[in-house]
Amino acid sequence: MLAKVWFILKYWFCWILFFEVARLGFILTNLNEVENAGLRTSLLSLWYGIRMDMSTAAYITLPVALAVLISVFLKPFRNAIIYKVYTAIVLFLVLLILVADIGLFKAWGSRIDATPLKYLSNPKEAWASVNHLPVFSILIVFLLVYLLLVLWSNKLILKWVPVLKVSQKKWLNFILILLLTGLFIIPIRGGFQLAPLNQSSVYFSKNNFANLAALNAPWNFLQSISQNSDYTINPFRFDDDAKVKVVTDSLLEKKGSSAQLIDLGKGAPLNVILIVWESLTSKAVGLQMEGKMITPGMNELKNQGIYFSDIYATGDRTDKGIVGVLSGYPSQATTSVIKEPGKAAKLPMLSKIFAKRGYNTTFHYGGELEFANMKAYLLQGAFNQFTTINDFDKKDQNSKWGAHDGVVAAQLKKDINNSPRPFFSTWLTLSSHEPYEIPSAPILKGKNDIALFLSSIHYTDSIVYSFIQFAKQQSWWNNTLVVIVADHGHRLPRSIHKPDDFKIPLLMLGGAVKSPTIISTIGSQTDLAATLLGQLNLPSNEFIWSRNLLDSSRSPWAFFTFNNGFGFIQPNKKLVFDNVGKLSIDKIGNISDEDIYRGRAIQQAAFQDYLNK
Repeated sequence: MLAKVWFILKYWFCWILFFEVARLGFILTNLNEVENAGLRTSLLSLWYGIRMDMSTAAYITLPVALAVLISVFLKPFRNAIIYKVYTAIVLFLVLLILVADIGLFKAWGSRIDATPLKYLSNPKEAWASVNHLPVFSILIVFLLVYLLLVLWSNKLILKWVPVLKVSQKKWLNFILILLLTGLFIIPIRGGFQLAPLNQSSVYFSKNNFANLAALNAPWNFLQSISQNSDYTINPFRFDDDAKVKVVTDSLLEKKGSSAQLIDLGKGAPLNVILIVWESLTSKAVGLQMEGKMITPGMNELKNQGIYFSDIYATGDRTDKGIVGVLSGYPSQATTSVIKEPGKAAKLPMLSKIFAKRGYNTTFHYGGELEFANMKAYLLQGAFNQFTTINDFDKKDQNSKWGAHDGVVAAQLKKDINNSPRPFFSTWLTLSSHEPYEIPSAPILKGKNDIALFLSSIHYTDSIVYSFIQFAKQQSWWNNTLVVIVADHGHRLPRSIHKPDDFKIPLLMLGGAVKSPTIISTIGSQTDLAATLLGQLNLPSNEFIWSRNLLDSSRSPWAFFTFNNGFGFIQPNKKLVFDNVGKLSIDKIGNISDEDIYRGRAIQQAAFQDYLNK
């Protein structure tokens, strides 16, 4: 009488076991993280994550339970083929998510969610981001594992399915199966507690990797998709808006006075060249490996200008970084303002400021601007000219992203020399983006990601340095300011503390710089706009989230976001906060409750500002 019930339960148990093994596989593919978290703590995720495994397994088992329920009266539903085909389809999709999750975690440091889907509208660029991996080998392994799992599941189903042919006591069987199907609501919602299962339900440790390992990848992915991406309510609201405003107003206070380090006495408006360097992390600047300097050019240049040594990127993607640089606007943890042209159109932009003052504004990028919806944002920036992948010959498009930095730099030199004065030219580099393809021999040996990434940084460093040497020989150099800043940092080379992944260099140099100096105050990438405009005696009041780094009276701090979390940097204090578990996952210095409040206040206010656009 209970044979059909046991069929359903065994099917459910097998999926739970499968997800536990998958979690173990995730742990084993991240041994560096395990070393930091501790083996015992990492393995505890198997226990704490089982609730989410049970929930996901219950979702998968529900259609099987319904089919078994129908089989009580309808003979076709007693056929093994139904359960074999269904299981094979689900296995394929689940295994695909699990494999993608492992790769994404290595690249981004977060479990798979809906974020990668926004890049699928540009399949060429999405492919370029992953094809440096051994895709063919991964595909072969994926297919072998999938086939083995299908064979194993088919064998079990063929062994179990005969019990469905038993037709005694149909109504009693129907009632029992119906009851069991209804009871699946308990594991689906994670138990009897008031709040249904969510990511924080399986968080158990102060170590973030252990918490992330406890997540079930398919559950996390589908839950992220099911959330409404068009936010109408601030998910980061934790206190009264009026109280939060008091805190953020004090943090964003602008006194208006600052040191003048740029010479404006040349008699004509200064030209500005803005170089936004893909993934230039501070960890690479001054780094030496295998007896070779990774950024010899940057090492020299930073001693020739105004070098800001303690700056943090606002986010971890180019679409967030370009907004942080051009609009002085903070990134959003769970979305990106650039995805919504209507909101992005309301942002101030440096290019607009300069265009209004008669500057010739240009934007150079070797790839496709459509990626991550950057084109819609930049088209509203009053740029007179765009140079993109379509402007280069096929022979020069020797990167899967587009033209290499050397090719783009050569075009930039020509365009600037032919440009009316004054000019505001922005160059977004790309060669140091995955898959780290460069036209020259890598400076470091090996094919591992760290060697490839740092070699690509070294290549772009040589191109940027060569460009600066060219610029120094031009008649316009003495009346020009060059700004070099990263679009975001990078996880490589690996560091113990997450804030290091967001720390980036910011350098102002050129003939207009009075004298070289190092500014060690803490600041954000978003502060570049107000700092630059302040040095040029141009108004920056539109850039409400940007503060002048040279204002000695400003409060030194920086704020950044990552996948549903934020970092808050203050003198001798660094806080990284996870929004899911509502806990600090990285703390340096004496972090108080007030520090956490201030960081959460910035996040709440910044996201509310995004919603109000």
